[in-house]
Amino acid sequence: MLSIVYHVLVLEIVKTAVAFGARPDISARSVVVTVFGDSVRPAGGSIWLSDLIGLIRPFGFSDRLLRTSITRLTHEGWFATERVGRQSRYRLTSFGETEFDAAESRIYRQGAADWTGDWTLVFTGLIEDREAAALVDKHLSSHGFRSIAPGVTATPGSHRSSVDEVADQLGVRSPVTALSRFEDVDAFLGSSGFVDRAGLPDVSRAYSEFIDRYETFDSKGPTPPEAAFLLQTMVVHDLRRTRLADPDLPAELLPERWAGAKAFELAGSIYRTTSGPTGDWLAHDADLVVDPTVLEARFA
Repeated sequence: MLSIVYHVLVLEIVKTAVAFGARPDISARSVVVTVFGDSVRPAGGSIWLSDLIGLIRPFGFSDRLLRTSITRLTHEGWFATERVGRQSRYRLTSFGETEFDAAESRIYRQGAADWTGDWTLVFTGLIEDREAAALVDKHLSSHGFRSIAPGVTATPGSHRSSVDEVADQLGVRSPVTALSRFEDVDAFLGSSGFVDRAGLPDVSRAYSEFIDRYETFDSKGPTPPEAAFLLQTMVVHDLRRTRLADPDLPAELLPERWAGAKAFELAGSIYRTTSGPTGDWLAHDADLVVDPTVLEARFA
């Protein structure tokens, strides 16, 4: 009976993986980033190119497309390569490590800390190089910042260190930041348009779609290793996309029945079920030994 259940579950996950790879909002490049961050990094951070392609191939991407995507990420500074004979081994650069650190802090941890009422304002309009200012704005958006006026972005809480990290990473002078409190927060939100620009309806919809897509796989019991890796990759990928778009507003500023909490709980439940067999698959298929302490800290 167990073998039948395994067989049905594998078929269901493989079918879902193929459909996942065929979705118009999914790219080979983005899946490479997910696999590297979720699976390769906890196992030392480097992998043979052939093994990386082999891990992602079941999602339906061609080897040629995967090679092209990995090459482009390398040219953009994410990966460094080492040639050993006719093979290439890929690892994260310092830039890639910094980007993954920032993403991990948001993917695997839920929501904002208790809010003190402070807001961090960043005056990117004071950066003379407009191209650099646009880059700072773009990177700050993944930390929950949203534009409230031309050249001014804001986020609830004290996040001056995040601004300094982004500026240092991009090699620009850190823009002026300020901590502020607003006596009438509702008036500030209305006048600044922060909530509208935060895109909460779209984020809420994405969380609901995530729940609809993956809750059928929760509490299914033991999952075969390769199927566990495929399911875990899909769950982390879709959660990552939404978590990085989520401004992580304090509970006081969120609408009622916010779907984000349920989506995070679902992802954590599936992750705890799949991380063990996923580690087995990575060791078998790509000679990657995952550090269990890294996994234990995720979704804790």
